[in-house]
Formats: sequence, structure tokens, C-alpha cells
Amino acid sequence: MNYGKIIIGIGILIGILLFKKTKPKILVGILVGLIISFALSFIENQLLTNISFISFGILSLIFSIYSGIKRKWLNLIIGFFAFVSFFSKLMHYPYANVLKLLMIIPIVCFGLTFIKKEKFKNELSILTVFVAYELSEFIKLTEHWIN
Repeated sequence: MNYGKIIIGIGILIGILLFKKTKPKILVGILVGLIISFALSFIENQLLTNISFISFGILSLIFSIYSGIKRKWLNLIIGFFAFVSFFSKLMHYPYANVLKLLMIIPIVCFGLTFIKKEKFKNELSILTVFVAYELSEFIKLTEHWIN
């Protein structure tokens, strides 16, 4: 297990703790899907790993669309960056490291949503999972630069 999975695992645990505050059924479904997707990544089967990877991308896209419809722009930014990171890995985008550098933007947006957490209490569990993923991507890039 590497530190990326540890960071995302901590985000998943915080998301589970905030599960009761997640109200709309679509957000509950996204959160449960993210939890299952993370759990599948530990199984050493290539098919399940691929399903886990693709389901994360689809769930981040669904969350981004939901946030856009509800006009919650900070949530949209966080979900969109998770989806763009997924899509760049899926398509083997050659400048994916530049996108990892931009992961600081959703991390700052999460800080803003955490300050106003009463306004974002329904989505906070999902946002925590996405920001944990984005933080792990940003740390991978800085580790790559240091070495």
C-alpha cells in the first residue's frame, strides 16, 4: 500500500463518518459508489481494478454534472478536476503532470467549502473523498520533483 491509498483511505473514512449528513439519494449513491470503487482497488484482479478506475471517473462526472445543475460552483470545480485527472490517465495524456500541478485549485476550493460547511453539508462527504484523491495526486507530483 502506498501513501496515495492511505490518503484516499482517510478521505473515505471521513466520508463514511459524514454519511448521515448526505441527504439527496443521488449523493448517497455517489458516495457508496466511491466507497465500493476504493474497496475494489485492493483486489489483485486486473478486471476489478479497471472497473474501480472507470467507476471513479464516471462518479466524478456525475457529481460534476449534479453540482452544475444545482449551481454549486466550488463543488463543480472539485468534481471537474477529479474527472479531468481520470480522463487524462485514461487517454494517456502526455502532459498529465501539468494537471497534477493544478490540483492545488480544488484543494483551495475545498478549504473555502469547509469554511462554509453548513452550506455544503450534504456534499461534504463526497468532496472529502475527491479532495483526498486530488491531494494524493499533488503529493505524487511534488515527490517526483524532489526525487
